[in-house]
Amino acid sequence: MASRRQRALALLERLSKHEIEGAATELGQLRARIAELERRRDQMHDDLAREAHIVSIEAAPYVGSYIRAVRAEIGAAEAARAKLTPRETVLEERVREGFREMKTFAAVAAREAARQRAAQQARETAEMEEQLLLRWGRDPH
Repeated sequence: MASRRQRALALLERLSKHEIEGAATELGQLRARIAELERRRDQMHDDLAREAHIVSIEAAPYVGSYIRAVRAEIGAAEAARAKLTPRETVLEERVREGFREMKTFAAVAAREAARQRAAQQARETAEMEEQLLLRWGRDPH
């Protein structure tokens, strides 16, 4: 039979697990967005290195504009990434703290269960000893 304390600890553990799952989902989505921004930035760097060459005199004015536009896009991607980093740090810490709490609840619940098993074992042993003594007292041999 589970004690009130064990039930409360199990409830706290489940609540902590749900909170962790929510934060982990959000963290996964955030990391996917960050990865997409980094992929886009890297692609623009590659495009810039590959296509930023003047191939004809007529293309010269357009190449300068192209380089400025790509650099502005790279800057925008890096700025968006920088804005997401603090939230990523907060979510990582929330997930770590949630796991610590959940493990603490589980450890306390395990200790409580072990304590109750030991107490139950002691009661059963005492009861068997008492029955043995009663039998011994009735048996004339």
